[in-house]
Amino acid sequence: MNLFECPFSLHARKRPKAIALLSSEEEWTYATCEALISGIAAKLKELGVKSGDVVALLPTKLFPTPLLFFALFRLGAIACPLNIYHPLESLPKSLDDLGASLILYPDALTLPKLKQIALPFSKCIRNGKSAGQTFLDKKALATYLFTSGTTASPKIACHTLSNHYYSALGSNAYMPLHEGDRYFLSLPLYHIAGIAILFRTFLAGGAVALDDGAKNITHVSFVPTQLFRLLKQKNRPSYKKILLGGADIPYSLYMEAIHAGLPVCPSYGMTEMSSQIATHFSSSSFSLGHPLPYRDIKIGNEGEILVKGKTLFQGYLQKDGTLALPLDEEGFFATKDLGSYCPKRGLFVRGRKDRLFISGGENIQPEEIERHLKNIQGIIRAKVVPVPDKEFGHRPKAFIESEKDVNEEELKAYLSSLLPKFKVPTSFVREKNIHEDPQK
Repeated sequence: MNLFECPFSLHARKRPKAIALLSSEEEWTYATCEALISGIAAKLKELGVKSGDVVALLPTKLFPTPLLFFALFRLGAIACPLNIYHPLESLPKSLDDLGASLILYPDALTLPKLKQIALPFSKCIRNGKSAGQTFLDKKALATYLFTSGTTASPKIACHTLSNHYYSALGSNAYMPLHEGDRYFLSLPLYHIAGIAILFRTFLAGGAVALDDGAKNITHVSFVPTQLFRLLKQKNRPSYKKILLGGADIPYSLYMEAIHAGLPVCPSYGMTEMSSQIATHFSSSSFSLGHPLPYRDIKIGNEGEILVKGKTLFQGYLQKDGTLALPLDEEGFFATKDLGSYCPKRGLFVRGRKDRLFISGGENIQPEEIERHLKNIQGIIRAKVVPVPDKEFGHRPKAFIESEKDVNEEELKAYLSSLLPKFKVPTSFVREKNIHEDPQK
């Protein structure tokens, strides 16, 4: 069966007074959210949004952002969340790359001049009106997400509702969420892991907490940087589960969390597999666990981790609007991660086939930063490498071969106008022949 009922419609019918969203100051029931989603869908329909249309949004963790996604799904439109921390000057190109006709944005932002329709969140709701289907087609394209690949230019990964649906079902099978559970939206909604929180929680009839000041939070998803900060707190909150992933997990950090009594579940996932792939649920040993339902893993040539399953994305969006899905003859997708898998001990990751590294849960492709540096007059070559950082795991450092001395503050200012802050190198070193050994 390809249809499933929108979780807001379902729970508004069965448990209308149950809490769906909450903040430190307010709570919203499933009945209230269902009415708002219908009103948002009506407003978007008035603007001409229809099935298959691409709608961009700049998501925050503020109300009513999560509802915007489901209003778009109800219309059959494709939601394209963009990184709100990227320089706004890059917005026109991102919208063109996506083929978006409309962008939804927080009222506090001032957008550059765009050819697309731009609608602030406060004007998204059409009170007293309703639109959209309450039963959703699993096969429908649901999201476009920018993701770092092996090149300097980010790729656009495309997912169906089915991908998100089975990702949530597989996760909830081993880390059950119940009515009354409250999952903190601890990761941004322009990341697959943030969207996964919505599907896991709402399908189970739980509530999503929009800020950490909300009462009685039971579940969180953390990257290692967030766990590092939690361990520094004197009065730590009590959680049922902490799903940990998004970057290399230091064994010492994991053991510190276990000794502190934290219910940490190390996890391995990626955008192309709709978030979680494998998760470890025992504190007796350390690994990244075993594949969740609806996922398969095998180790290929040279130790590369290969994956497939119902959560595998539909492909990368091409300039002509088609989707490209690179698979081997058995239907497996190559992750570019190197590792090993043992049915008894679980999955272990030992590195990458390419140069991508992760900083505070964010993917960084060195070639992207190098390309911008080499566009600066006087810079002959540039090499960006990861350097260890206790809090963020790694941070980027740039080595530059130039005709004259470089001004570090000017370079940082230039890159900050083109890239989000986490991609701006922490330092710049001028060297000769940097291509030979920039880390010596």
